[in-house]
Amino acid sequence: MSFEEDAKAIEEAFGSAQQINTQTFLHLLTSGQPCDITFRNRKPLIDVVLDPELKYALMYGAGAEKVQQMLSSVKLKGGGSFNYGDVWVISPMPKGGFTKEELAAIDLDQAEEPSGPNGASMREMISNSYHCETREEEDLYLRRFYAS
Repeated sequence: MSFEEDAKAIEEAFGSAQQINTQTFLHLLTSGQPCDITFRNRKPLIDVVLDPELKYALMYGAGAEKVQQMLSSVKLKGGGSFNYGDVWVISPMPKGGFTKEELAAIDLDQAEEPSGPNGASMREMISNSYHCETREEEDLYLRRFYAS
């Protein structure tokens, strides 16, 4: 199957990329599971947990205006915030993270093979979404992505 055929099958089964991100976001609001959040125009947030404030607002019927306001400044446990409209990809990560040994054991042999749109490799896609500046950053985020 070509990338386009794969992408169409995934969208038919799971919805658009935006729908998948929204479903993932809502799950992470309720589960307290850590995640990596990438953005089109800035460095990512790594291994963060969403503050449940927005979950409670949704549960107790906050109006559209309040929810929109909260989405423009989604709070993180431990401090910080981000605008949900700026999110590119949300990648759930396991509670407790990864050990150095687990990450070191990840095989990166296929990272250079074409696997995305226009023949992009996984390395290129991770480098672009995580805004990597070095090969070491690419390797780290590739390993995290594969391990998750």
